[in-house]
Amino acid sequence: MRSKGIAILLGLTIGVTAGYLASTTFMRGKMMPGTIINGADFSMVPRTELNQRLSDMERDSYAITVRDIHGNESVISGSDIDLKADFAVSDIRVQNPFIYPYYMLNPGNYFIVPESVSYDEEKLQSIIDSTILPAAGSTVKPSDAFLTAYVPGAGYTIAEEVDGDTPDSATVSQLIKDAIYDRSVFLDLASNDCYLKASIRSDNDSLNKEASTLNDALQASITYDFGNQKITLNSDTYFPWLITAEDGTVSLDEKMVNDYVTGLKAATDTAYTSRGFTTVSGRSINVKGPYGYNISKKKEAEQLTEDILSGQKVEREPVYTTTGHSRSGQEYGDNYIEVDMTNQTVYFIQDGQVIFTSDCVTGNTSLGRGTPTGIFSIMYKAKNVVLRGANYASPVTYWMPFYNGCGFHDASWRGSFGGTIYRYSGSHGCVNMPIPKAKELYSLVEAGLPVIIYY
Repeated sequence: MRSKGIAILLGLTIGVTAGYLASTTFMRGKMMPGTIINGADFSMVPRTELNQRLSDMERDSYAITVRDIHGNESVISGSDIDLKADFAVSDIRVQNPFIYPYYMLNPGNYFIVPESVSYDEEKLQSIIDSTILPAAGSTVKPSDAFLTAYVPGAGYTIAEEVDGDTPDSATVSQLIKDAIYDRSVFLDLASNDCYLKASIRSDNDSLNKEASTLNDALQASITYDFGNQKITLNSDTYFPWLITAEDGTVSLDEKMVNDYVTGLKAATDTAYTSRGFTTVSGRSINVKGPYGYNISKKKEAEQLTEDILSGQKVEREPVYTTTGHSRSGQEYGDNYIEVDMTNQTVYFIQDGQVIFTSDCVTGNTSLGRGTPTGIFSIMYKAKNVVLRGANYASPVTYWMPFYNGCGFHDASWRGSFGGTIYRYSGSHGCVNMPIPKAKELYSLVEAGLPVIIYY
């Protein structure tokens, strides 16, 4: 019995030993049971697979959050960019499989970081372009500080620079790449100086000097007196005309001055504009012509430039080429000559009343030489003048021209006046009158007297 027991014990011992040896052989080259690496169970994992498994873990667990200047956040995960990591697995102590029961009772717990990482650069750049970098044209580009347009009551001020929200795409891409290499999990772009900025700031010396020089130049004002209204030109209007030279002297932009005078003429000139008129017979018509207020563009521009650069406050009339009788009421006043060519009659109106009437003969309409219609003025008056044309020379005693070679005069060669003579035997454009009537009219008129002619 004793020998039998010994045999059984020996058999068990051999079996257990053989089993233990077999299990140690199976565990050779593997991590021992209970081994934890970077928080994951690596029991029985071959050491040759450690790097790949750890790399896969890093790929699946890694993510970086990128915040832009507006606080918008985008997440790039390791799996999005096929992240790969290389670990120093040699730092993990090689475990002895012959004492694996020890490791089971005392499991190893390791934490190691990658020695290096790599990723698919094309995939990363595609994510950056599509989710982090703004679409072209959707951002505010930086703008430099600048001299504002004139501000009423304040003159010129300096507008603050605007840095905007346009990122430097190359810098953003490099920052994200560096952060991934460093295994950073958060990147704030706004704090990393990757947005474009204005180059001229509001404290720029040159900009502030220019503002001061221009503000000193905005002191003049010109008040135009138009009789029935006054128009004041001050720095609120002329501030953009100022030009500052490098030496600090100020001049005016000639084109802008001329444009202003052109606008002033268009708004206030009456010469060559259509005006209402009530005839002696009570008919309401419209007349236009050279009579009236006509600003001299050249001379007014010169005077205006001088006034502004003087820095003084000035009140005056514009510089006119021609003027009317009055800006208030009837521009042509109450004294004027009226010619009704339909009825071939000349009237002299004084103080609103007809004090003179005469038959006349006006321009020959059948030959296209009709007397011009419109509102004109007596240019001057003269006696004993020879009127000359292409095929004629006609001496007259009383000559009162009003427009382009046309005028009132006596016509001693005519035996009759009025009626329809003008249609087939009219003048070359002048208003022919009997000698006594021409003499009487001559005594009434003076240069500048309005002349209104119509059919």
